Amino acid sequence: MSPRLLLLLSAASTALGFQLAGGFSRTQLPTPAPVLQPGSTTADTPAAPPAVTAKAAPRDTQDLGVIPKGSLREMAAACEKAGSPAETRLALMEAISLLKPDELQAMLTKETAGTDFYRSSRFDFQFAAKRLSEIAPEKAAALWLNARATHFNIDVLLGPWAKRDPHAFASWGAGLAPDAQKAVGQTLAKSAAEQPEQFLEIAPQLAQGPAGVLGARGAISGFIAKATKGEDPAAAIAYAQSLPAGPARAAALAELARWPGMNLAAYPEVTAALAQLSPSEARRYAQQVNPEALPPSPLRESAYANQLTKAAQKDPQAAAKKVDALSKTADYPAAVRGFVEAIAAKDPVAAVEWALTIGVTGAQRSAALEKAATEYVRLKRDDALKWVEKAPLTAEEYQLLTGRTR
Repeated sequence: MSPRLLLLLSAASTALGFQLAGGFSRTQLPTPAPVLQPGSTTADTPAAPPAVTAKAAPRDTQDLGVIPKGSLREMAAACEKAGSPAETRLALMEAISLLKPDELQAMLTKETAGTDFYRSSRFDFQFAAKRLSEIAPEKAAALWLNARATHFNIDVLLGPWAKRDPHAFASWGAGLAPDAQKAVGQTLAKSAAEQPEQFLEIAPQLAQGPAGVLGARGAISGFIAKATKGEDPAAAIAYAQSLPAGPARAAALAELARWPGMNLAAYPEVTAALAQLSPSEARRYAQQVNPEALPPSPLRESAYANQLTKAAQKDPQAAAKKVDALSKTADYPAAVRGFVEAIAAKDPVAAVEWALTIGVTGAQRSAALEKAATEYVRLKRDDALKWVEKAPLTAEEYQLLTGRTR
């Protein structure tokens, strides 16, 4: 098979295989506006180019004359002289493949400085990025780290390095800031799912950071993807426990909650890991676990809230009875919050009354009140403004809902 035909087949495969990964934001979300202020009122991504089939043998790139190296756009325009779309694409691939690492990096850096949000999803950018990652992975990583637009191309820029030299990739990733590690962890998770033993080798370098946590989850996800319901998770548990002690091992054990037919009572090490999760992490598993099988923890609260939300969506009256049955237990606040989440849009008056039955200690009451009051002001604004002035709210709750002090 000729080299040019191999390049053309590679182009088609590359165009179909590219996936855009989400990046990380370096800004904080603004504080939500008060929900009960008086007077308040209630880009398509371009489709990928179709695959093309060569109808004629492509010309040599030297037949096109001197191809400018100032930018990818200029190169692409010059290569259009090659003829058909297939010939144009092949000529552009050949031209890009002749560039030196510094030339590629400079060209891609110029592209990412532009204002075209979708520029980095075009074939020429993606092919050039993949080429740079193969011949100069450190330069590709620096490009991704320094140019925000390329965060959508994390797998293209970092994936080849992670697979070819995982130890070097892990050393680089371990030195990044936490938010960057989270983004890098997405690529690491995919690699670990495919090659869990390879991740095991580099886990000590990453075990204490966000990238290690995401990689550990990815490795267990690979086990889960191959498992059938009722299959013994012993091998996956042994793998998780072989990871270095700390966040990565805990994350791997917690991820086993997703194992088909997992019986938490039979695996206390998994239950213990789930109980250690933070409130934000706990929401990830709230739908997979039975709250009664868990010790007091953020996950137990999230699981009860999720359970009552689903129950109230099916049968509000039966769900209300279940909430009442929990009234003298530590699970009552979370159960009420879940109930309120389900009924607020249909009956905000009942929702705010239920929310007020939660004790003032903890975060469940304020969360339930905010949800119920938001729906109340949306559906019955005048009534909601009257309610907030008379309701037995704490000073903090009043300020949360109105944005002002009494």
